[in-house]
Amino acid sequence: MKKLFKSIGIGVIATIAGLGFYNGIVQARVIFLDEFVVFVADNLKEIAGATDTQYSPLVAQVSGTVVGAGSAFADVGSTFKAAAQEVKENVEVKIDSVFKGDQVTEEIGSSLVIRDDRSKKNLPSRIKDTLTFQTVDIPDEGRAIVADLDNMMVHLYEDSVLLHEYPMKSKGKPGSAWETPSGEYKIEYKNPNHFSSIGEVNMPFSMQFFGNFFIHGWPEYPDGTPVAEGYSGGCIRVEDPYIEEIYNFVDVGTSVFIVGGEPARKSGEYIDKGIGLSRVTSDSFLVADLDSGEVILEQEAQRKYPIASLTKLMTALVSLEAVNQFVTTTISPFSVSTYGYQGNFQVGEKIEVRDLLFPLLLASSNDAAEAIAEVSGRSYFMNLMNQRAKTIGLSHTSFDDPSGLSRYNISTAEDLFRLTQYIYKSKRYIFDVTRMQSYDQENHTWFSNSRFIRDDRYRGSKNGYTDEALKTLILHYEVTLDGSPRNIAIVLLHGTDSGKDVKTILQYLQKNVTFLDVEVIK
Repeated sequence: MKKLFKSIGIGVIATIAGLGFYNGIVQARVIFLDEFVVFVADNLKEIAGATDTQYSPLVAQVSGTVVGAGSAFADVGSTFKAAAQEVKENVEVKIDSVFKGDQVTEEIGSSLVIRDDRSKKNLPSRIKDTLTFQTVDIPDEGRAIVADLDNMMVHLYEDSVLLHEYPMKSKGKPGSAWETPSGEYKIEYKNPNHFSSIGEVNMPFSMQFFGNFFIHGWPEYPDGTPVAEGYSGGCIRVEDPYIEEIYNFVDVGTSVFIVGGEPARKSGEYIDKGIGLSRVTSDSFLVADLDSGEVILEQEAQRKYPIASLTKLMTALVSLEAVNQFVTTTISPFSVSTYGYQGNFQVGEKIEVRDLLFPLLLASSNDAAEAIAEVSGRSYFMNLMNQRAKTIGLSHTSFDDPSGLSRYNISTAEDLFRLTQYIYKSKRYIFDVTRMQSYDQENHTWFSNSRFIRDDRYRGSKNGYTDEALKTLILHYEVTLDGSPRNIAIVLLHGTDSGKDVKTILQYLQKNVTFLDVEVIK
């Protein structure tokens, strides 16, 4: 029976795609074929009805495209009737009408799907956590906030039901070090009039969701003067009287979903004409498109390995999001005693936290990593690193130290692609730092240790090595395929020659991979 459903479902999906339906269905089919196909075969018949007159021409059209279906069409009339009705009503149907959820807020050109009490009942359970969809799964019980950075709206839910919507006044500037971080959080702290030691302003009705980030009312200086309009330092600002209503709605522990913050992208389709890579030294690798999330090449991408200094990308992310970058810290004996000398620090040396990002990311300084972690307390900082990993969907990643020396800093190539994609879309400042050849500070000059720094295609990277991890690499390149420049991430784990592997992969892409530059999101 499952094979029958599978044949039928493939026919339905192929027909929908061929008739111009939203391409997300096709993407979901590719990723989760079995479950999605069974879902379509079982549930599409509930979406709409159709007369026999409408149904028959569709069967005739589809029967020539589905191999081996045979007489199966005679038993699934209602399924194809439903599809026929959808075609009759609107060939360019939106995803919410297909999925029967009017709180599925996805519009053509968006990558956001909100699953609430109605929409989630009509979606297959595994259409989430893919590399291409940004999915918000509203809890069935309790209260939740969804802050939509693209549409500048705050949505309040209770028991998965949408209750209220309020306009958002300000957010962090996209592409800056202070960009509002997307992800899944919980309210950690509430204060009706929190004073920010960073901005030196009063923030009414403050609700902290991570590190230095809050949802709050319009801030004022101590003398009562409101701050000027414009981008915030990363917090979400909501004006009166809405902010007080939001403040009264939430409790400590309420789920918070920060979504959006990335533009709709023109995409296409990758076609691999080769037979796969056979001569790479890395035991695990993944090559994928940073804009669309499409995986082009992979091997053992879900297997866990120590990641060495790739850890420092998360250290930089948490530093920017949870540590005051403008405070001066003192380099401790513990930091200096950490293995490695790339930072060239002296015990007792004073330095601003923001300057520590440069030795961290350029020279891969372990001293700098420990110095950053010590600013807010090493144990607290490590908890934040692991918490941050969860909020952006790194389900197979854990951190034991901020530098990557520990063999217990582990992840998978797939998780590290997610981290790379998150930085690319939501905290690109980190990659901007890694593109610098050097950085001068009052007492230091730090140089990049990346072997790719002078390549015109280079857009950022982080490498690493320990005896347990062997050589590791995250690399962002702009690769031109068939005349179309594509933002490609290469993740390598547990190898012996990262440079050779990158060369092999790039040669394979140029020789065997074609990119069809077609607009699949209309």
